[in-house]
Amino acid sequence: MKFYVTGRSSNYSLVECAVAAIKERGHEITFEWTSLPMVKPYSENIDKATAFAQQGVSGVIDADVYIIFVHDDGNGVFTEFGAALAANTIQGTPTIYAIGTDKSAAMFNYHPAIKWRSDVEAILNEVSK
Repeated sequence: MKFYVTGRSSNYSLVECAVAAIKERGHEITFEWTSLPMVKPYSENIDKATAFAQQGVSGVIDADVYIIFVHDDGNGVFTEFGAALAANTIQGTPTIYAIGTDKSAAMFNYHPAIKWRSDVEAILNEVSK
């Protein structure tokens, strides 16, 4: 299966651990943004920011499974999350999973397409059935 994993850039370690666990199980990552150089400020790195933005949205759309580590802020995370919700609504994929305890950060956390789980292992066990 193809996975897209996201979270705030301050949560790199959570995302990297999830990516490692997913790859260990033989799955593919559609866009591994944590391996890219930081391009902030974006206005000074327009070409890279543009390419990464396109790759990120394509990665979401191409994924079978989308995982978000929910946090109460993070603009990029919400952009990817919106792309995942739109793709799920239009094409039925990716399946959207959220990891975290606080849904209150965004209204869209309550969308019925989202499956809330405790950790990546719970997701991997579910999709492996």
